[in-house]
Amino acid sequence: SSSSSSGGGAASPSSLLVGRRGRRASLARNVSARVSQANDEEQLENILNTIRGAEALDTDPDFYTLLGIEASAAPNTIKQAYRDAARKCHPDVAGEDGHEACIYLNEAYATLMDDDLRATYDVERENFGNTFKGLASVMRNSEFADALSKKEYTAEPLSKMMEADHFACKMERDDPKVQAEQMQKAVFVDEISCIGCKNCANAAPGVFRMEKDHGRARVFGQWLNTEDEIQEAIDTCPSDCIHWVPLERLAPLEYVMRYVLRERLNVGLMRAGQGRHKLRDVFVKTAQFVKAMTQDD
Repeated sequence: SSSSSSGGGAASPSSLLVGRRGRRASLARNVSARVSQANDEEQLENILNTIRGAEALDTDPDFYTLLGIEASAAPNTIKQAYRDAARKCHPDVAGEDGHEACIYLNEAYATLMDDDLRATYDVERENFGNTFKGLASVMRNSEFADALSKKEYTAEPLSKMMEADHFACKMERDDPKVQAEQMQKAVFVDEISCIGCKNCANAAPGVFRMEKDHGRARVFGQWLNTEDEIQEAIDTCPSDCIHWVPLERLAPLEYVMRYVLRERLNVGLMRAGQGRHKLRDVFVKTAQFVKAMTQDD
């Protein structure tokens, strides 16, 4: 006998197909909505980082970077970018941060949509040179922007520096060639890899001290011990966390170590050999920081 088309009968192939299509469409809409929300949040974060980075460096945000557009953008592109950004930064969506962002967005829009104001702004921007471009890169990195908002980067080392003729300086005095080589290098501790053993502080107590917050070794002053004493600390370090570095790299390394990569793994876990996969490379991060601060393209 034929199957019933109503009641408890089996669903027809066509109805099953429609059901599957409906579920796929619903899934696609959900995925699309999540992607759209993630994109909105990323754009909001980029806008806020642009503002924070500019404030940290005591300047106004670059209006083109703020809107995510090229300097040659046409008025209709500016208008669309402004509308998209304003929607994502509306205080009802982003709260107090959104309010601050909207103030800058409104200023950017008013400036770039007025021919005379835009022309003046572009001239000032050009006169300011590539600094704008470097700032744009720094601002887009939330870690760098957060650090710069708390502590200015001066390009000066954080460890104490001694002149070669200072009485406390232990550079080679009798061999000018050796002293010239010593003046071009400095010692640096990767505090992330340090296990707090205090070995270096015992081997070269003038140079190394234990910082109080995390119990890691840190360079207090350069060349307050002889090179042999410093080298002994390096050679006997069980975690290989002490390095000679070119003097010009010292300032960014120390800044990134202290103000960008602030998180430290528990010393007990490190001594037990656990969690090393979580350690971050200060040399890689510093290279990114230097590139961002000096970027001119």
